Amino acid sequence: METISQTRTSVLIVGGGLTGLTAAALLAHRGIGCLVVERHAGTSIQYKFTGISPRSMEIFRSIGLENEIRAERTGDQQGGGIARAKNLADPDIQWSDLGWPDASPFSPTQPATCDQHVLEPILRRHAERHGAEIRFGRQLEGIEEDTTGARARIRNLASGEEEVVLADYVIAADGGYGGMRERLGIGRSGPGPLQHWISIIFDTDLPPILQGRRFTSCFITDLNGTITPRAGGRWLLALQYFPQKGERPADFDAVRCRELAICAAGRPGIKAEPVDIRAWEVAAAIADRFREGRAFLVGDAAHLMPPTGAFGGNTGIHDAHNLAWKLAMVLKGEADPRLLDSYDAERRPIVQATLAQALARLQSWFKDPSKRLPPAVPIVPDYDVVLGQRLEAGAFPPAGLMSSTPFESHATLAAKPGTRAPHLWLERDGQRLSSLDLFGKGLVLLASKTDWRQAAEEARRRLDLPLACEIIGAEGDIVDIDDRWPAAYRLDPDGAVLVRPDGFVAWRFSPDESKPDTLYAALRRLGMGTTGNADQVS
Repeated sequence: METISQTRTSVLIVGGGLTGLTAAALLAHRGIGCLVVERHAGTSIQYKFTGISPRSMEIFRSIGLENEIRAERTGDQQGGGIARAKNLADPDIQWSDLGWPDASPFSPTQPATCDQHVLEPILRRHAERHGAEIRFGRQLEGIEEDTTGARARIRNLASGEEEVVLADYVIAADGGYGGMRERLGIGRSGPGPLQHWISIIFDTDLPPILQGRRFTSCFITDLNGTITPRAGGRWLLALQYFPQKGERPADFDAVRCRELAICAAGRPGIKAEPVDIRAWEVAAAIADRFREGRAFLVGDAAHLMPPTGAFGGNTGIHDAHNLAWKLAMVLKGEADPRLLDSYDAERRPIVQATLAQALARLQSWFKDPSKRLPPAVPIVPDYDVVLGQRLEAGAFPPAGLMSSTPFESHATLAAKPGTRAPHLWLERDGQRLSSLDLFGKGLVLLASKTDWRQAAEEARRRLDLPLACEIIGAEGDIVDIDDRWPAAYRLDPDGAVLVRPDGFVAWRFSPDESKPDTLYAALRRLGMGTTGNADQVS
């Protein structure tokens, strides 16, 4: 009888695309063993995801990838405008604001353009450098779980050989149509497929200039699509096609795609040689739940979004970030396993609100001949969507009366529990750093008074937690160079704020309580520590 090999890992990640590789990079950076299996032979060759939001760049910065991503960038978010015209030769060009404007007042990092086929190898290298194992050409054949873990059967598509992977937890990152969601018995709701598109990557000699101005993309109204220049002359043209009119993906052969590229340019005689042609759907749907037992859905497996606003891929990055620190703390025995319930509680409302924003932009920017789009919600600023996310419930205590909108103003964040901690420029030992650079490795208590160190040390010792206390101002070693602390965090001089590893505020100190007892009790309510009371985690 043939013996099937077995592999043991802490986290099995099914899907080696953008979100799966992000999850692997984040987990491996925290010292968590993980194995990625991906049915394709390698990383993506399509552009797909392109624009990295400043929030996503903050996440990549936290694991040391900011400089590497910028070194390999494929465009410049601030270096060109977004245009709208009949074609690129149209003299009547309308310009709109930058998709991702200057983020420096609110973030230590700027957005970036790094197309998916370039970004995925960067994430893969980082994950593997930190111990993750990544296997392409592998397909999940079956999965089951019990109280001790998950057991997955994986097939090597080249050799046909199978192996069994034993894992404590599983992350489904295999996309909207990869199959893991259905295997887990999780349904999906929403409008579903809305539009059908063709992406054409082509080589051209066109300059990325309109009326003397560099552009990052242009809405081509003649084709109801967009054209995006890329370094080296390899551009992307994306446009709708209509099955209800008898159009099929097979109709878009190299000859027709070349003609479409020339039409978008608005001038004959240009070079337009198709390199890759691919059909895809604009769809809107959300999984009925993001967790089933020991398995968690992230990225497109959890939600499908239109590309308008560039929220889809960034939302997947945020999913992985929210989940990774919680898995790491649970696997290291630093938090109760029921902390993991907060993943669905925190991410689902944010995903629903973000999807509504993407749909509103789709309806505003493109024609909708199928009339399948739902009524649009009011559009809020892009940076409110990515920087001003407000969690409704989860691993933080309720903050009383909350806003009626799911997003706070990114410009006026005030360290409320359930929101991203504000960015401040600070200095330590002569080195400039952001307040956000203090977060990521564990829990962080920020305060102005040194007596908080004793409270943090006592809580850390009693709960065996990675808990640091950072003193900002005259009593500490961190200088508030812009004189914004503690006003930006809305703290009185004796106050303190507890920040989670993902940079979201978990708790604020009430000055009428005992510091050690209050901090310890807050951590227990959050489910932190080996003796934490996880029943209080939402």
